[in-house]
Amino acid sequence: MKLNVWSKALSVGVAASLACFTPAVALASPESDAEALGSQLESVGSVSAAMSLDDALSGSELLLDSISEADSPFDSDSEIELQSVLEFPDCNPNEWYASAVTYVSDKGLITGYNDGTFGPYDNVTRGQLVTILWRMEGKPVSSSAGFSDVSSSDFYYSAALWAQKNGVIKGYGDGTFGGERLITREEAAVMLANYANFKGYDTASDKAALMRISGWREADSWALDSLGWCVDQGLMSGKDTPSGAYLDPMGSTWRSAMAKMIMVLDRDVFGNPEPTVSQEQKEQRVLAYFQRTMDESGMSASGARIAIVTNEAGEHEYFLFEPIDGSFSTIRYLYRNSYDYRSSLVNLSESVRKLSGSMYRFSVQEGANLSVIGCISSSDNKVVYGAENGSTTVPLSYTMR
Repeated sequence: MKLNVWSKALSVGVAASLACFTPAVALASPESDAEALGSQLESVGSVSAAMSLDDALSGSELLLDSISEADSPFDSDSEIELQSVLEFPDCNPNEWYASAVTYVSDKGLITGYNDGTFGPYDNVTRGQLVTILWRMEGKPVSSSAGFSDVSSSDFYYSAALWAQKNGVIKGYGDGTFGGERLITREEAAVMLANYANFKGYDTASDKAALMRISGWREADSWALDSLGWCVDQGLMSGKDTPSGAYLDPMGSTWRSAMAKMIMVLDRDVFGNPEPTVSQEQKEQRVLAYFQRTMDESGMSASGARIAIVTNEAGEHEYFLFEPIDGSFSTIRYLYRNSYDYRSSLVNLSESVRKLSGSMYRFSVQEGANLSVIGCISSSDNKVVYGAENGSTTVPLSYTMR
């Protein structure tokens, strides 16, 4: 198996920073090192010999050699390249907004910027929200009197015409829409409730839940019914503050918070199905996320690589490979005769072990459910150390004998 086909680099030196990706998921207990070693030694032949990479991979075939050159897993005819939270470099997949960002992006309701970012803490404008609702409705073509400050060159032009015609928005008293203005939370509530009403939903509210949230008295009277409905339906619950939830009706709304509102509206209120993501998409998303993290670490010069392989059973696995400059005999000599070298090699093997475990847990969390095989190899393609899903399978103490 040729290792130079991989063109993307993985740095195990960044393993410590990846250790934070430890979602609370139930995982099967890994084999003990001794049990795992037993099967490995069958193919090694003796405790003093090192496995070849072909033996380590058990006949695996390369499935994906470069994520940057691979075809997009999404429909190439799609007008918008759908993304998960993993693929936005400015989003953290462990933050509260992660599932909502993935949901709205997968459905093409809220998309990223031209530079590939999502802007989770950017504030939403009136034009952006009306465009989101227009997308939810399937981008219908409508005509209306229009607004004096909306022109055909505005990205929200078609959305504003549709929304005005169907009572989703009314605009200001002077005939303007103010599409570039940041939308207040009470304005957003009215627009969301108006859209639900247009869809045939009863948006009446007794406002009891609303009045239990601090700051509701700051809202304008014309927005109270809509705010009450949004709170009743779980679209709004108030901003977290040291003194508790605060409605902040005059405040602005982050794109991440709007993503959550839209997810709740579309999925829970309207009962629409969650976006369908194939197994291949999940696998490549996790791979792309770790690949980006490795690239951004600036340590790709180490020559480490990551890819997806298929094992003998035809199952996909992640394979991460860290090469060492030196033949196996040289590495073994230095391990035995240099304390500093031995310590460095032990630390490197521990990084590979931890990284394989972090990546596996992350794979499970994202639904890819792929095992992660990691290894350190000499320049003559002998496995110096191996790990799987955070558990050592080829210990240094045996290969270095």
